[in-house]
Amino acid sequence: MRTSRISRHAGPLAGIAAVSLLAHALLGSLQGDLGQVALLTVSWTVALTGLNLVQGLGGYPSLAHASFYGGGAYVSAVLLDHGVPMGLAALAAVGAAVLVALLVALVFSRTRGQYFAIGTMFFGAVTTLVFTNAADLTGGPNGRPVELGLPLDTTLLLLSASLGLALAAFHFLSVGRFGARLQAVREDEDLAEHLGVPTARVKLLAMVLSSVFGAWAGVLFAQYNGVVAPSQFTFVQGFLMFVAIGIGGAGRLYAPLVGSLVVIGFTQLIKLGPGVSQIALGVLFIAVTLLVPQGVLGGLAALRRRVRPRGAVA
Repeated sequence: MRTSRISRHAGPLAGIAAVSLLAHALLGSLQGDLGQVALLTVSWTVALTGLNLVQGLGGYPSLAHASFYGGGAYVSAVLLDHGVPMGLAALAAVGAAVLVALLVALVFSRTRGQYFAIGTMFFGAVTTLVFTNAADLTGGPNGRPVELGLPLDTTLLLLSASLGLALAAFHFLSVGRFGARLQAVREDEDLAEHLGVPTARVKLLAMVLSSVFGAWAGVLFAQYNGVVAPSQFTFVQGFLMFVAIGIGGAGRLYAPLVGSLVVIGFTQLIKLGPGVSQIALGVLFIAVTLLVPQGVLGGLAALRRRVRPRGAVA
């Protein structure tokens, strides 16, 4: 029994370790636009692994995730500027995000479908206004510099390690009891509640856990980037995070990584003119939704299932 459990986890954990090592190598070697893409991809993957709990496993479209991402960045930046040690600043930033997520979840955890999406969209719009207009704390539309509390090498190590730990945490949560409850909510919430699943509590816990991933990713992003601005955490960014999970393959382990690569690649590397890259990304999202509703990873898995029997016969 123990051997089967170990073998069940060995493959995914080995893949996660390889991804983490590759991320560390790329973060340390790439510069310019490619370096920025590597930074955003890694930090987004950490953040979106939390969103993958709510949206991927639970089936609830949250548009508030950029708020937790930005909240972690801003709170840590403000505290560091006031002389708070890096460890305490990061802990306070994550704690603040958890408290806000708890309030949001208490309000919206009993709503469903489009009402949950609208509620989180409203929250995301409010936080964008706060980031833009609370100039004394956030620096206003132009943003604010970030006191670097960590050496660059340490930040790179934390980014790549956080990527691996986030994916590993999602793996264990998804195959455990909590993941099964989230998937039951996604498939049929009424039936899940009838069978004894505390659906509102499960959604609340998923939202709170999601905020931890998002805020921590924001802290690390701020440390590497050296400046934070409202334009990095707008409602549009929250929507792009939602799109990234859908493109990658909601609920799958590497969906945040694949989705981040596609979204960041389109918005950072493909220069089609103001707004055109986002339009092209929207067209791609619609195409993926229509042709492979399970996302890129789901489509690849379906193709592999079709090819494997042919190979076995041959």
